[in-house]
Amino acid sequence: MKPDRSTRTRLRHAPSAAGARRAGHQASVVFFTVLVLLFALPVFSVPGQLVEGFEFAKVSLLVTGALVLAAWWFAGEASQIGSAGVLPWLRRLPGRVVAASRRDPIGASVLLFVLSAVASTVASIRPALSLFGAPQSHAGLRTVVGLASIYYASRSLASSSKWFLRVAQVTGVAAAVAAAYALFQVAGVDPFTLTWKRELAFQGTRASSTLGHANKVSAFLTMCLPLIVWLAARSASRAARIAWLGLTGLSLFVIAASLSRGGWLGVIAATLAALLLALASARRPPRSWGPIALGIVIAVLILPLVTPMRAAFLSRVEQVTDLSAPTSRTRLELWGAGLRMVGDHPLLGVGVDAYVAAFPRYRTSKLTQIEWGGTPSKAHNDAIQILATQGILGGLAAFAILLLTARAVWRVARRGSPETRGAAVAAGAALVGYVVPNLVGFGSVATSALAAALAGWAGHATPVAAVQHEAQGRSFWSLALGLALAGALWFTLVLPPLRAEMSVADAMRAPSESPRHVDLLARAAGAAPWDPRYSAELGRSFLIEGLRERDSQTQWDLLVRARDALAKSVAAAPENSENRILLAGVMSAQAASRPVIISRSEVRDEFRHAVALDPLNPVVLVAAERGLLAVGLDEDARELALQCAIAYPDYAPPLADLGSIALNQGRTAAAADTLKLAVRRQWRGDVTGAAHAWNDLARASFSMRQFAQARDAADSALVYYPGLTDAYGVREAAKRALSLEPSATASQGNGSK
Repeated sequence: MKPDRSTRTRLRHAPSAAGARRAGHQASVVFFTVLVLLFALPVFSVPGQLVEGFEFAKVSLLVTGALVLAAWWFAGEASQIGSAGVLPWLRRLPGRVVAASRRDPIGASVLLFVLSAVASTVASIRPALSLFGAPQSHAGLRTVVGLASIYYASRSLASSSKWFLRVAQVTGVAAAVAAAYALFQVAGVDPFTLTWKRELAFQGTRASSTLGHANKVSAFLTMCLPLIVWLAARSASRAARIAWLGLTGLSLFVIAASLSRGGWLGVIAATLAALLLALASARRPPRSWGPIALGIVIAVLILPLVTPMRAAFLSRVEQVTDLSAPTSRTRLELWGAGLRMVGDHPLLGVGVDAYVAAFPRYRTSKLTQIEWGGTPSKAHNDAIQILATQGILGGLAAFAILLLTARAVWRVARRGSPETRGAAVAAGAALVGYVVPNLVGFGSVATSALAAALAGWAGHATPVAAVQHEAQGRSFWSLALGLALAGALWFTLVLPPLRAEMSVADAMRAPSESPRHVDLLARAAGAAPWDPRYSAELGRSFLIEGLRERDSQTQWDLLVRARDALAKSVAAAPENSENRILLAGVMSAQAASRPVIISRSEVRDEFRHAVALDPLNPVVLVAAERGLLAVGLDEDARELALQCAIAYPDYAPPLADLGSIALNQGRTAAAADTLKLAVRRQWRGDVTGAAHAWNDLARASFSMRQFAQARDAADSALVYYPGLTDAYGVREAAKRALSLEPSATASQGNGSK
């Protein structure tokens, strides 16, 4: 008996149906992974558990998700190799790459950007830094590859009509979490007290939320706004529409309250982009939306004016176009430094995310005076950042991604189906909201991941019916091999820096210089030997303990351990002047203790090397001055003090050191005059230095028999440092002299307190 036609049809199509089910199951893994990342990256943080509980934790999550995607892709390719053979697979590979590049020019540009990042990492001034990313930034090669994986995964999923909707919904929920938490912080009822130290500059009114910084919160919500509005517009139920519109208002308020000028500019730019794309798509919003939008905007603008942030809000509004504002001047200096890096390293840049390592050579005294202390890790302009760190090759690849994505969005907005046109308007506005704030700031992993997903959706411009996708089967063994390789990479790229951060976080909670504190720092340095911070902190701990130690042999042993740790730090980052100045400081202490073993010339050479790496860093200059003074190299110290005083005339420590040198050389009057200038300059938190300067002034005044001035100067020294016994002795001696010579007071005037 022959099977009927319907039976034959089912049998003929059974393999393809199984393949479709298998492909759907495979797509669900990628689908789930990307959506989890898009939700978790903005909201996931572990403050208190890690030194950097925000961006570092998010990047670790991104790399983990990217490795899952890579394992899945590898399993598919391995299965193809198993079924077709290695040689046929290799013969087909060039054709597949060319066809994919023609079909997906954005993807080809993304691949070129990744290859540029690989080349820049290899040629970096510090390759390990470029691989893992700089502290506080973490935008190294592993992050670049992770973001690229999100682009390719999103593009592979964009054939589904539900993909953009799911991206928007997940992003909207993440935005609700971030905005709600920011609102708690603005209201001063933060349940978890997640704060970021720089927010204190704005009287604690800025909300860092789950992203760790007000600017990042603002940038993320700016990107989400067009997607949230799109969700509200297409919602079938009144309750859903009200909920999405309420989230729109809350997001706008948080953006306004963030005091982020980049976020404000991003909202304006995204609005203009949405209007332009709406005109191109021939879509018109309902008339009722006009009054609703106007009411939300008015309410959002009025609310900050009736809260404690009113003064800060108005001040930031005035600074939007004020190039003389300190933050504007800082950005101009950072941009200039980045462009000079491009001039010196035009092809590949200084290395991915290596702006912080290269910056000391481009530091200016003007920038240091505006924003004192530290070394910036970003150019605060992603275009300049990419050019500086990846050179012209990376810049051209990034520019191609930008142009091709804009073209794809425009094409979908004009020629797509009615549903995709509206989605293109939202996606295009969100991408503009990503780009514009980053021209005066920098992207975060949360915003960059969302941008990659939206670009991947836009890159799927070819009609679905015109493209034949192969349903890749994955055998158990190919999947096991893919997971094994991904696991090996995870243990290399994620676990070591994670263990180091956890150890340092535990060390910070342990008593300073305790055995547990030192042991945890040693663990961190061992887990991530390429990162100079951990061995430098370990060396600093040994140095402080050694300087406090009374027993000479124990002190020497501690100094030896400090030197070993700091030598490892310098070897990991030869360009880092601050770690080298610590090493020179240890050598100075060793030379003072045992000059036969460590010569003064060795100390001089090490300090000079440190200063040459960062000649306009006041911290390095002053540390070098004092280290040279400690071993009796007064003339070398005087040269550096003059260099620092000329660069920073309002900075007190170099003048104080010049006064101390003059006092040691017996030029008492010159010392007193210089010290009187020094004590009235800015100390920048150097309380100990201020105490010693007042004490030196007291000594100089006493030597010149100006006993009242000596007494007053000693009193000032004791205000800064009550335990300074030398100042106490000078004060008591001056009091006795005044009691024995009453006439001295009349001849000295009112003193100089």
